[in-house]
Amino acid sequence: MVNVISAIVFTVFFFFVLSVYFIEMDMRAARKKKRLKKLAGTQKETPSSQSRKIDHSGSHLIDFIGRIINLAFIESILVSADVPITIDRFLAISLGTGLFTIAPVMIFTRNPFVILLALVAGFAAPMFYVLHLKKKREEVLLKQLPDTIDMIARSLRAGQSVDGALKEAGASMPDPIGSEIRLIHDEMLMGLPFETALRNFENRFPELSDVKILSTAFIVQRETGGNLTKILENLSRTIRERFKLRMQVKAQTAEGRTTLTILALIPFVFGIVTWFLNPRYVSLLFNTSSGKKLLLIALILEILGIVTMKKLTRLDV
Repeated sequence: MVNVISAIVFTVFFFFVLSVYFIEMDMRAARKKKRLKKLAGTQKETPSSQSRKIDHSGSHLIDFIGRIINLAFIESILVSADVPITIDRFLAISLGTGLFTIAPVMIFTRNPFVILLALVAGFAAPMFYVLHLKKKREEVLLKQLPDTIDMIARSLRAGQSVDGALKEAGASMPDPIGSEIRLIHDEMLMGLPFETALRNFENRFPELSDVKILSTAFIVQRETGGNLTKILENLSRTIRERFKLRMQVKAQTAEGRTTLTILALIPFVFGIVTWFLNPRYVSLLFNTSSGKKLLLIALILEILGIVTMKKLTRLDV
């Protein structure tokens, strides 16, 4: 038993150190690439979805995992969140956090169900963090979008072409919208059609309807003609109104979302406190067949309750 525990501790420590090493190497490479691009006179920082293809040729482990989960979906999330790591390294980090999570759990219990639950939670923790980064980046981009559209409209009114307006907006606006506009302009310089560059921009943020509206407005105007400056001004006004309405809805549903968080945490907090106060009382849920069934039912009801409350406190605008 001592040898088994020692092997598990060594494996956990190895994957943890490997994960930290991968993160440091990727961040160092991203900083170096950023300095080189600044010296070269270009500011493109965000890779496109086409340039970050999943490259795992010869990796049988990644091939096997790709048959179980959708690696392209994970790759799109990493691109949207602007996380400068590859898919194989992200999976290695997830595995390392999963093994790191089960180490303290095995000190208190040998129950396979609890260990598996801790492993799944640790494995999913990096993905939840990336989703958090993605959400924050999308919120900042939505705030910057109306000002960017106004800048493009002013440039067009001053007599510049669409390419020149995009170049000026990309150079003037801060990230993340600045890097995204620069990427659109750079893709056009590399020979991609304007519609394809806009579709790539739209695909990097598939959940943002405002981005889709902007891409559609550019494409429709280029195909059918019309006053692009007037279209962009109306679009900027519409996006600002939508953003204001979204903030009002968020403020009015703050109480419901707080209630959702408290109700979702109460069972877990109560279970952890009871575990420390009277472990035998909680162990019945893991060691008996009836307890396992009740625990499974409780988890299902908890998930259904969270989904229902989120539906009630969410309004798409």
